Amino acid sequence: MLKMLVAASPDELVRSLEQAIGADGASGPLAAIGAMVEAEAAERALRFAVLAPVAPLFRPKTDDGRPACPRAALGALWLALREDGPDLVREAASAVQYLDPDEPSPQVFDELCALAAKGLTDGASPGYVAAIAACETSRPGSAADLIVCLQMAPIVRPAILRLSEWIQRMTDERRATARLAYRDATGLAEGAGPLLFEMLAGHMKQPSAVLRIISAVMDHPGERYLADSELARFGERALVEIEGQLTLLKAMKPGAGIAAGREAGQAVQRAIEAVSELEQAVQLSRDGPWGQRLGKLKQAIAVTVEGRLKDIDEAANIALPMQKIRYSAKLTRTAPNLTAPPDEPAIAWAMGLLTFSDVVRVSANDGGFGTVRSKVLDALGKRIDQYVEDLLEQIRLGEVEDDERAREYLGVAANLLALARDDKSAAIVRRRAAAA
Repeated sequence: MLKMLVAASPDELVRSLEQAIGADGASGPLAAIGAMVEAEAAERALRFAVLAPVAPLFRPKTDDGRPACPRAALGALWLALREDGPDLVREAASAVQYLDPDEPSPQVFDELCALAAKGLTDGASPGYVAAIAACETSRPGSAADLIVCLQMAPIVRPAILRLSEWIQRMTDERRATARLAYRDATGLAEGAGPLLFEMLAGHMKQPSAVLRIISAVMDHPGERYLADSELARFGERALVEIEGQLTLLKAMKPGAGIAAGREAGQAVQRAIEAVSELEQAVQLSRDGPWGQRLGKLKQAIAVTVEGRLKDIDEAANIALPMQKIRYSAKLTRTAPNLTAPPDEPAIAWAMGLLTFSDVVRVSANDGGFGTVRSKVLDALGKRIDQYVEDLLEQIRLGEVEDDERAREYLGVAANLLALARDDKSAAIVRRRAAAA
């Protein structure tokens, strides 16, 4: 039962179990479980090495049309391979121990992928039949895509090793290599060209970066040309990605805290990255279908971000309340209002907005909201400085009824200042509060 549970566990859980048991589990009450986990981890490392070109395809189904096969299909396919080619699997297990990331992968890996493609095509053994059934149940047609992807393993495997080079700097030599890979893929089967880029995108941290390689292969195409080609899905997908991130950004509502602010900020980053990839990869025109759509999305992102940034001032005013103190009929001044304890929901909202502002810092200039962000934070920093000076002066003059509450507000000011300016400024406020 334990062996079945370990085998059915996600990769992340197996890695966590392996780390948790560690050396202490090598001997003692956890020895048997440790051995199971270690064996399963080694088996998965072998499986990944062999099926690396298609491994990212085994993921949850999405709504954006990306090819996806259920994890159950991966397990069934690997078991079928073990039964169909035990000698090849043993050879691969031996070769994986001496893998050099800078050297070509052993040929036996591609031989096993070809065997898997043939097995799925023939559907003769129960393991292959189970893998096909799992794929088709999840998404009709995915089994056929998987077969083509397995056949492309010899083309994709060396390309994976060059991905970082292709993304960072596309030279003439690298462009020629990428075009050759695309030509070989399209000559293999109908629809193999898009699947080639789907496989490459699956190995990227930012999948929209595959547009760089598509641009190199198609010689920086115009949007109408790309939109009419078999690779149109990648441009459309980038636009859908931007729209999805804009939706996440708009989901940040008043009262949200740090986690929501960070999530919204990351959504902005992803959206701006996708915008940049599309603009650099494709020749867009203002009156083109993609150009018009992208222009509206960029404007919506900038307007929404600026709106959130401008909310910071009001949120900070509520988190650090002020009051007017009247000295005479004509003389008044503003001072920190300590009549009530700090408003935690208001503080959470201010911290959430400032966290959002901090996360979007790296994309502020590209997104067109850098100037607004700088002005808002500069004004807030000065306002907090004055608030701290006024409150410390009240403490020094003995005008504060509750010193502990005053220090709580100074702590709030320090936390806000850390995000509005930097940790050093916040540390100074905390030291002055402790010494007051």
